Amino acid sequence: MQKSIRQDLSIRIGLAIFCISIVIGIVYYSFSIYYHENEFKKTIANQTKQLSDTFTVQLWLFDLNTTKKLCKLFSESPEVSGLRLLDHKKKVVFEQAPSHKETTVHVNRELRHEGEKLVGYLDIYYTDTSREEHRKNTFILVILMVIGNIAGSFLFINILLKRYLSRPLDDLQKDMDLLAKGDFQQSDLVGQKAEIQNIIDTFNKLTISLLKRDEEVTTKTETLKTEILERKKAEEALRESEEKFKGLAENNFDMIFSTDKEGNITYVSPAAERIFGFKPHEMTGNHFMRYLAKSEVPRISQLFAEAIQGMELGTNSMEVLKKDGDNVYIELTASIISREDKVVGTQGIIRDVTEPRRLQDKLHRAQKMEAMGLMAGGVAHDLNNILSGIVSYPELLLLDLPEDSPLRKPIKTIQESGMRAADVVEDLLTIARGIASGKEVLNLNTLITEYLGSAEHQKLEKIHLLSTFKAELDPELLNITGSPSHVKKIMMNMVTNASEAIDGKGTVTVSTVNRYLDEPLKGYEDVRTGEYVMLTVLDDGSGIAPTDLERIFEPFYTKKVMGRSGTGLGLAVVWNSMQDHDGYINVKSSERGTAFELYFPVTREEVADKKDEVPLENYKGHGEKILVVDDEEKQREIAIGILTRLGYVAEAVSSGEEAIEYVKGHPVDLIVLDMVMPKGINGRETYEEIIKIHPGQKAIIASGYAKTKEVEMAQELGAGKYIKKPYTLAKVGLAVKEELEK
Repeated sequence: MQKSIRQDLSIRIGLAIFCISIVIGIVYYSFSIYYHENEFKKTIANQTKQLSDTFTVQLWLFDLNTTKKLCKLFSESPEVSGLRLLDHKKKVVFEQAPSHKETTVHVNRELRHEGEKLVGYLDIYYTDTSREEHRKNTFILVILMVIGNIAGSFLFINILLKRYLSRPLDDLQKDMDLLAKGDFQQSDLVGQKAEIQNIIDTFNKLTISLLKRDEEVTTKTETLKTEILERKKAEEALRESEEKFKGLAENNFDMIFSTDKEGNITYVSPAAERIFGFKPHEMTGNHFMRYLAKSEVPRISQLFAEAIQGMELGTNSMEVLKKDGDNVYIELTASIISREDKVVGTQGIIRDVTEPRRLQDKLHRAQKMEAMGLMAGGVAHDLNNILSGIVSYPELLLLDLPEDSPLRKPIKTIQESGMRAADVVEDLLTIARGIASGKEVLNLNTLITEYLGSAEHQKLEKIHLLSTFKAELDPELLNITGSPSHVKKIMMNMVTNASEAIDGKGTVTVSTVNRYLDEPLKGYEDVRTGEYVMLTVLDDGSGIAPTDLERIFEPFYTKKVMGRSGTGLGLAVVWNSMQDHDGYINVKSSERGTAFELYFPVTREEVADKKDEVPLENYKGHGEKILVVDDEEKQREIAIGILTRLGYVAEAVSSGEEAIEYVKGHPVDLIVLDMVMPKGINGRETYEEIIKIHPGQKAIIASGYAKTKEVEMAQELGAGKYIKKPYTLAKVGLAVKEELEK
């Protein structure tokens, strides 16, 4: 006999209620214990903080009596089982051992005043005496709750099942028939168990109907899932694309931008701050013309107007203004943005080309100076050969003329004119690079003082009577290494140039100072880091026009009247001399005047003692045989005349090949060897062949050019001093004497 539904359900529901009651009882018991312990932890945490703060202050104030009283007071608290307090040296201030074995919590704290200064250590032992009593009471309460719940539930369920289950089953049969037909209506689930089989049959019909609908729902669900998946893929692709663009834009060295069709900026990448000095949000919304240099506005306006009409912008170079007012050069590559065949704006990339353009200008300027230097070197060589007679013969004639001869004055005038022309040649050689004069340790203050007291400067002061010349020299100035003659020439040219820049009354100030650069200086020239002596020549004239500033160091470029105020070589000499001294020039000019700052590298060596001038008699010869090798006949005649006058036996040949043949049969004590002989082998090649015949053959090098690599190679082979044409008695005599005495 089958059990009734009421009995079956009563048992099952009763078991379920029993299980649920047990679970609820366990949960309640656990929560109650947890809550009790959590409250206990909060209590000891608050009490520990209070104790820590109190004892920290007392130990900081070093009030041990009060501290011990407080310790005793706190140790009497029912929660505190034991307490120990130590000072910062771990010396015990107060100690009470734990009094209960059931101690559950031990807290150890470092005591720091204001969170920094360590003042002591605190150990506290807490106990919870009410824990076990609380657990017993809670357990009894849970047991009573479970028993009462089960008893009440069984009684209540039986009443409900009897009243609401048996009677509704017949009605449920009808409702299930309707449900099987798809007519869903709410039913009262009340009846008897005998009708269960009919309910099963009807439920099977319902299942079949629901399965059909489930298939339809499943098909639609799969379609919806596919659509959702495709949409998610599209959204993910869009998100990845946006992230890639954002990463590219934010990390790109160049600036990415876009504008609307009116030219208002709609987007700029973070590189805007590096190029323009503005943050992106400061530029967004502004018209792009705002950032152009005035000279660029007409051209770029025309380009933009053409672009809006549909023409491509392409790549254009232009000058723009930074936030701080400085000008920078950019390269803009842009294209139009179209939607539905309508232009809606522009987009593109901006690249900062200021530094490449600056380097290109410097390279162009250096190439130009080098080309002009090569030309100047060629001219100087030819002029030296021409001037040799004008400089050298008057010197020889003056040696033979009596002091009262009327010819002495005109011959001396010829000689002085030749020397002034030689100075111009010297300037040309300086422009050609490679200073022939030897370098030595110098102090700029000494050279400046000598120049300001020289006849040349006194003459300049007479010409510019309204100008005042001042010197502001650093008494602790460090030394430099340089050519005295060329540094003096730099000084003279700079002061002369400054005085001529003043129209009327004004002041020229010459100053020196030690300067250390721990980072490169950006200026007219980029000055590298290091120690420098800075020479400044400042005038309060009208300044140099920006268009002229780029060309002031070019040879023969001048705004002055040629022949009346210089040769146009002054600043070119300054530029090339500074290059040969590994120095730098910075120029600052405005309407209030111009300052030339010259940077000379510092040396830690000391200035050598000055040598007294050697009398002519001291470098005369004693009949030594000397061979002159020069392709210029006039130069050979002058050299022989000087050497003969100095007491040497001199012979001359016109080429290197002749010299090689000569020394094979006629040994000589010394050779004066011209370095540049275009019609045959040069001086270095000649000397190389001669030392194969006579190893250790003594020689000195002579040339109208600046000192070259060929000269250095000859000296490495054993040749002696290098002298520069035109010849003079002292120049030739000292070089020959020095080499013969080696």
